[in-house]
Amino acid sequence: MPTGAERALIDRLAATCLRLDHPSLTRGIIVGIQTSADAIYHLERLANGRYRCHPKGAPPYEVAIEDAIMKPLISGAEAKRYEEPLTDTYLLFPYERGAGGAMRLMSRADLERRFPKAWAYLRSYEDSLRARESGAFDDDTWWRLGRNQNLDKHDITKLIVAQTTPEMRVCADTLGGKYLNNVRVNGILATDSAEQFYLLGVLNGTVADFVFRRIAKPKAGGYFEANRQFIAPLPVPDAAPVDRAEVARMARELQTLWSARRDSAGAAAERLSVLARARHGEDWLWPDLPSIRDLEDQAPRALKKPAERRDWAKGRLDEAVATHLEALQARLDAGDTLEAAFVDGELCLFADGAKILGRIFLDPAHGALARAYWQWLALSQTPRDARRFAADLRRPPVAADSAAAKQFIDRVADLAAEVTAIEAAERAMNERLYQLYALTEDERLLVENAAGGRNGG
Repeated sequence: MPTGAERALIDRLAATCLRLDHPSLTRGIIVGIQTSADAIYHLERLANGRYRCHPKGAPPYEVAIEDAIMKPLISGAEAKRYEEPLTDTYLLFPYERGAGGAMRLMSRADLERRFPKAWAYLRSYEDSLRARESGAFDDDTWWRLGRNQNLDKHDITKLIVAQTTPEMRVCADTLGGKYLNNVRVNGILATDSAEQFYLLGVLNGTVADFVFRRIAKPKAGGYFEANRQFIAPLPVPDAAPVDRAEVARMARELQTLWSARRDSAGAAAERLSVLARARHGEDWLWPDLPSIRDLEDQAPRALKKPAERRDWAKGRLDEAVATHLEALQARLDAGDTLEAAFVDGELCLFADGAKILGRIFLDPAHGALARAYWQWLALSQTPRDARRFAADLRRPPVAADSAAAKQFIDRVADLAAEVTAIEAAERAMNERLYQLYALTEDERLLVENAAGGRNGG
């Protein structure tokens, strides 16, 4: 529980801001859809009209189902901060809106006539569906989902919140139609579209995240529970309409940028996957490493046998590699910004502007490709383990003259531009939110220096 200055800040925000669940901001915070038989209703989309079922205790298999009855289903893994959610998991949803707008279960006759493939699939599991919850579904509408709450809240625009998360991760379902998986994500229904994007910016900001990580239930591994009771009290500045509109505009831009970043990283990864890769040794990454032969020549005279001298040399080489790995690990632990460069024939890696790898000399084509690969590693992930990161650095693509290589370089350039734009937009957003929250300098430092925080974006 927060104490001292943290408690004082949270109390002040509670007194001066609106709660997220204030009726002027939201019409509800909803949970996902409960089927009582996820293995039957949740299917993996393969292509138009083709899905893969993953039944419990049996091998997966393909099945033909009409696309019109299948709805994209978002779980926690797809609910990423500011990214338009994408998924390969689809929900078989045997409901539709009636003339009055209410969601109703499709009748047997409707399903047989309009969705014969979906009905045949459901019929193949009739016994299992009837047996749900100790026979509670053994009746004339056995194909219905486990619960009917909130069924009409998913084909509309909303915010989506990952439920078990290390930080506030909120995205906007801008077009509506993304259905939410029970227990994995929650939905926030804003009072109108303008408020939706205002809330998107506020909830993804450092202040709301600071409060969330101090009032939410902690989970293992640095995660927190983002269910209704912990996100409903989050403070939202009661800002003037012009200020809300500005934050909403910035949030729209961030969602566009983060979604584009995701797409560029994926496009680069696709092209990288078809390129042949080098398998360089550690001496390629660290050219100052001594060779085994030189080390054998330095072995103590008491070691007479060649195998003994070689073992001694390998031990000294392992120590030299370990020294380099320790230095690299220190940079990764510090969270330094990594940037690759290829200048005057030399491939280098910088950490916060300081060269940490270099003296790798390549021809222009291979150097440009290796530089793009190193930059992709730095931009598409957050390296944490020096040994694994070093192994990845030693495996650049080698087919520099291929179309895939040239496209890979272009996609990494797009990714780098998007990351730069995101960093500037995040800083601008947090600056604007600090003003709306009326943070003092001490309060701002408290938020930015908090353990686990985003340090200002």
